[in-house]
Amino acid sequence: MSAVASVEGGGAPGHTAQPMPTTAKSAAPTAGSQSGVCGSGGVGGCACAGSDMESRRIDYETRHPVKRGGSGPRTRYPPRTVPPRSSWLSIPFALALGATPIVAHAGPLAPLPGTAPDPAKADSAPSPTERLSRGVVTVERDGHVLAVGAVLSGDGDGRILTALSPLGAGETADVRYADGSVAHARIGHRDVAWDLALLVPLSGKWVDGLAPSMTNPEGAMLQSPVATHPGRPVVVRAHVRQTTEAHAKDGTTTLSPVLDVELQSATPTLGAPVTDMGVGVVGVFIRACQATLPMVPSRAGAPTPAAAPCIPIVVAAPISAIRDFLVHTPLTAVTPSPWLGIVGVPDAESNTHGVRVMAVAPESPAQKAGLKASPDRTQADLIVAVDGQPVDTPEHLAEIISRRAIGDHAKLLLLSAGKFHEAQVVLRAAP
Repeated sequence: MSAVASVEGGGAPGHTAQPMPTTAKSAAPTAGSQSGVCGSGGVGGCACAGSDMESRRIDYETRHPVKRGGSGPRTRYPPRTVPPRSSWLSIPFALALGATPIVAHAGPLAPLPGTAPDPAKADSAPSPTERLSRGVVTVERDGHVLAVGAVLSGDGDGRILTALSPLGAGETADVRYADGSVAHARIGHRDVAWDLALLVPLSGKWVDGLAPSMTNPEGAMLQSPVATHPGRPVVVRAHVRQTTEAHAKDGTTTLSPVLDVELQSATPTLGAPVTDMGVGVVGVFIRACQATLPMVPSRAGAPTPAAAPCIPIVVAAPISAIRDFLVHTPLTAVTPSPWLGIVGVPDAESNTHGVRVMAVAPESPAQKAGLKASPDRTQADLIVAVDGQPVDTPEHLAEIISRRAIGDHAKLLLLSAGKFHEAQVVLRAAP
């Protein structure tokens, strides 16, 4: 008998009409072309090599280790829950590369004409300003801008790194992309001490993002988007005053190192990335605090503030802290796949190629669209095409559906009892 497949985004073969669980993607974000030691996220030429590069990394991370408060590392998630295959996770925090930065004047980010690339510009690489525009979102709720976020680059990633504190007690927010489109997102991962949040869009179409930088931020020419009002952020120049130590906003956890970043004639926006002039991320603005009084021993022996814990400040979490945050991301923090909700088989007995509907899941998009299923091929619908694209196997149908987003409408061309007709389905996440 022909293979049977449950058709949802990337459905796997099976023999049941029940909704099949979505295959979990790796929680480790990828970073496009920046997969080696020298990538597109750096600036200027690729001037790093082998042993020299490693010695620079060891020297920097020896001088600037990431410190945690308390008696040991966090244990909220099992260590190394995701494979370290992403350059966001494996790239060294800072390498002092001698490179000439790209000079760009501060100004509004150019809005994108649309998500589809312009054929006339298909052969030209996007400018740093265009890459920054594509990789930055505003995080909003009820029409108010809460923060700025950076889309993680990589094949099919699209999750958004931002600050946690502006989100308040809510678990969801809206993200507005460069072309003006808006997607709902939920918090998939958080770190209260470092004030970092990973937003998971519920529609996974936008994957143009930013990669981590290989530039030593100290002394480098930097920039950061600032959201002064609703609309696209503006980009201003920035520089690192110093690498220093701060405390979490509750005053109890030591954060080190952090970047003390000054912007040119602007106030930092929480969640905004700080990038080098090649648009590689060197840090993300977070809320922290500066101790006003020395810490004194408590009865249990742990240091506690003598009075008011600290003065609120805004600093930038460096790539080393971001990498540690991302490596603990739970495997469930992925964009859900769109779901059709059928079990289908190839129809080799008909002159018309398609996928024969053998079963329809209750309350699925397929059931709501009126698709008919039956073990008797003469009584079951045959899916011939999706939005005009012919399908001939369940795997091909699953691939087409996976390229859609939750909430998208898809037009199915069906053959039923010898007659062709169309059905509209609205895709949603699997239950």
